[in-house]
Amino acid sequence: MLLIARYALLSMLVLFCVSTQAKNNILGPPDSDGPVVVDIGFYLSNVNFISEADETFHFEGVLSMHWQDPRLAFDPAVTGYDDLYYQGYYQFNEVFTGWWPQVFLANEAGGFEQQGIVLRITPDGNVYYTEEIEAVAKSHFNLARYPFDRQQLAAIFEVLGFESEEVVLRVDPASSGIWDDDEHKVEIPQWYSPKLSSSVVEYGPSYLDGRDGHLSAFRVQIDVERDPRYTLRLVGLPVIIFVILSWSVFWMDRSSVGDRMDITFMGILTVVAYQIMFSGSLPKISYPTILGSFMMISFVTMCASVVVNLRVWVLDSRGLFENGDRLDQRSRYLFPIVYVLSILLAGGSLYVAG
Repeated sequence: MLLIARYALLSMLVLFCVSTQAKNNILGPPDSDGPVVVDIGFYLSNVNFISEADETFHFEGVLSMHWQDPRLAFDPAVTGYDDLYYQGYYQFNEVFTGWWPQVFLANEAGGFEQQGIVLRITPDGNVYYTEEIEAVAKSHFNLARYPFDRQQLAAIFEVLGFESEEVVLRVDPASSGIWDDDEHKVEIPQWYSPKLSSSVVEYGPSYLDGRDGHLSAFRVQIDVERDPRYTLRLVGLPVIIFVILSWSVFWMDRSSVGDRMDITFMGILTVVAYQIMFSGSLPKISYPTILGSFMMISFVTMCASVVVNLRVWVLDSRGLFENGDRLDQRSRYLFPIVYVLSILLAGGSLYVAG
């Protein structure tokens, strides 16, 4: 009899818990005259790296949301606490039974981690959701001006499962910003200090099962400008020096055509090596860049010096020594002028077009 009584008491307790859970479980957004307004903001704490080759960037920050749900209101005099907190993944996923807008990173590129989560509910039913995230996002890069380019890195957070007629996002300037103080600043190697802006956009995705609806998305934009000094020091300056040194053949003895060709081909191989080195850090793009055009002009200039060397050798073999001297003398000032003008014209046109 005692065993039966224990089983009966346990069954009643389970039924009570299930009924209480069913009573408190909130399946959808709160009823209102219009869509539920969710204030959303993002506070950027770090940009770990920017990958031009993959057109991705790795960032960290705090995502905050606020909405009102009268069904979660309570009386502090009855409950004994002023605010209700759910901290950590277990309390939020297993204990909290209310509704919340599930937001995901639409342009995620292989990495999204939640570092922490806190949900606070006030007596009047205001809900404050805060989570720290670390993610890798895919963004379009325009590298025509490389290494003088500016990029707009975008992270798009989208509400999953609810159209804009049900849930609409609204930018919260109070919880949006970028970490910038004396102890910590968001700094990215080879880039100047970033700037952050945010907006809300609406669009109609294809996974709405044929419904003619729109979703609300929160767009975080990080504007960055590249510091070109690293690339110019590593690639630009050495290549210019090699090109200038290759022009020394125009002052060499005409009879030493073999030595002249050796110097020219050494410069050509050096430029090719530098071109392979920097191209490995860029995506396989079809359009030209400023640095790519500079490398190509340097390559063509050195190849042109090969043609001059051969021409001087042909003139010498025919006994036209004065013509060979005249060609060398003209090359001494024509090559620098054409080289500089070509770089300025190609770089200027790409900078304006980009």
